[in-house]
Amino acid sequence: MMFLIRAAFWLTIIVLLLPTDEDQRNKVYGTAEATVRDLATFCDRNPDTCTTGRDAFQVLVHKAEFGARMLMGFISEQTGGGTASGDSAWDEPASDESASTEPASAPIAPASWDNGASQDTLNPEDREAAWGGPDGAGT
Repeated sequence: MMFLIRAAFWLTIIVLLLPTDEDQRNKVYGTAEATVRDLATFCDRNPDTCTTGRDAFQVLVHKAEFGARMLMGFISEQTGGGTASGDSAWDEPASDESASTEPASAPIAPASWDNGASQDTLNPEDREAAWGGPDGAGT
């Protein structure tokens, strides 16, 4: 039932936004055309902004590739699939010369936890309860 109410709401909004006559439709199309034209020529008018955005996007892509490489290495180590290097597309060097200068290395292994040795460092005095109850009498 809630789906029908939501669908009716959004259909009503769409119908209200539709142009009603030829003149209004031409205005809407003209505005949309001008917006697309403005967006298409943005980099021609603002080359520094586009260069900065492109560089930031490349950094984001390199970080995503590095994270995916680490994740794949971790998964292959956990599943016993061998090392992360191999025929994978992630191991190919980037074709872009402005790529990160990090050397290709084995994936970072997570720290191992040694659960065999006891880490109990409490003294006998530390094990005694200091709270004596609601009357405030401590030990």
